[in-house]
Amino acid sequence: MASRSTVEPTPPAAETVPAALTPAIQQPTGVSGWMKLTFASLDNRNFRFLWFGMLLSMGGFQMQMIARGILVYDLTNDAALTSIVAMGFAPSLLVVSLFGGVLGDRMERRTLIQIAQGVNALAAGFVAFLLIANLVEWWHLLLISLVQGAMFALQMPARQAAIPRLVGKERVGNAVALNAMAMSLTNVAAPGIAGVIYGVSGPEVTYLVVTAMMISAVMVTGMIPKMYPAGDAARKSVVANIKAGFGYLKINPLVRVLLIYSIILALLSMPFRMLVPVFAEDIYGVDPAGVGVFAMMIGVGGFAASLLAAGLRKGQHRGKIFLAGGLVSGLSLIFIGALPWYFVGAFFAIGIGFGETVRWGLGQALIMEETDDEYRSRVMSLMMMSFGLMPAAVVPLGFAVKEYGAQTAVLGMSVVLMVVAVLFYIFSSRIRQMQ
Repeated sequence: MASRSTVEPTPPAAETVPAALTPAIQQPTGVSGWMKLTFASLDNRNFRFLWFGMLLSMGGFQMQMIARGILVYDLTNDAALTSIVAMGFAPSLLVVSLFGGVLGDRMERRTLIQIAQGVNALAAGFVAFLLIANLVEWWHLLLISLVQGAMFALQMPARQAAIPRLVGKERVGNAVALNAMAMSLTNVAAPGIAGVIYGVSGPEVTYLVVTAMMISAVMVTGMIPKMYPAGDAARKSVVANIKAGFGYLKINPLVRVLLIYSIILALLSMPFRMLVPVFAEDIYGVDPAGVGVFAMMIGVGGFAASLLAAGLRKGQHRGKIFLAGGLVSGLSLIFIGALPWYFVGAFFAIGIGFGETVRWGLGQALIMEETDDEYRSRVMSLMMMSFGLMPAAVVPLGFAVKEYGAQTAVLGMSVVLMVVAVLFYIFSSRIRQMQ
């Protein structure tokens, strides 16, 4: 039975701690054994529903991003407005992230996730209504982008913090990697699916499909038992909880370094994704289909990395592999910036996706393993803030592209990324020693 210091009223034990909290971990061998090991967390019924809910939710999110970009450009024929709407999620995500982390440590987590998914469903449905009524304006889509950023910030910390309670600490790395795999799958498949539906049936049908996916995500997530947070966060004010979250980083230096590395590397590697169309057009001279293939290769690399990370367990030098993710990203970006040939760039785009996913997936797993349950949502919300800070990295890169050209700008950024990754690998001995 959970302590009454968590959330009132105290839920039944079956709801607080699922039955399969700490399943026995075996180490099977062979191809079938590798498959069983890699997808082990999906044997857990509750995590399986959480995973499918995220697959539906993120698939709809990715489809909506592509459809929104096409729709805004169709409405305005203005690249600047299109980019503003595309990055509209970032400010709200940045502001709401801290509050999302606090709520994840104060509220019942399943309900919080469902509320965010439900609001996203209503937002997509509202755009579908505006399209059908021929009332949509570009600023409507900017507002929806802001709402999406806020809902992303609300649900992701709670979703990630719930994982150890569902699968047990021994399978945290595997479960987080499977989440990264789901996100990679949506990165590969969702843009193409959205493009086809948009081209064949129009934006109205695209948004209706997204709405159905978001509603389905709410229903699937509802199959999970309620998950009440530990600790006394519910008795403290929001400000006190935010201060306690930052204070926790002071007393846990390993989590602090993992978090700093993850955020810095994200700000140095992910902006390239935002400018892939510009780079591909200026350097390679390819059409939109070529840009899509290039972006898809990044997703392929991410999927491969998530498979690797899902099969890793304690004792397999996960700290070194985590740090190596930055090296792979930096080296891949150097080749992309130095060699202006499309097929070379598409090949090393796999490395970009691979390195980012290794860093992101393993980073989350290691941070969650080292963080006490009562602080997990707040710590994960700080990691989510890297998405909200993205404009601070994209804008300087965009300025450099305009001033010095896409190839020089990307090459310069790749050198900075590589230097930072090497320095962290050399001097972060505690991370290197993590098993």
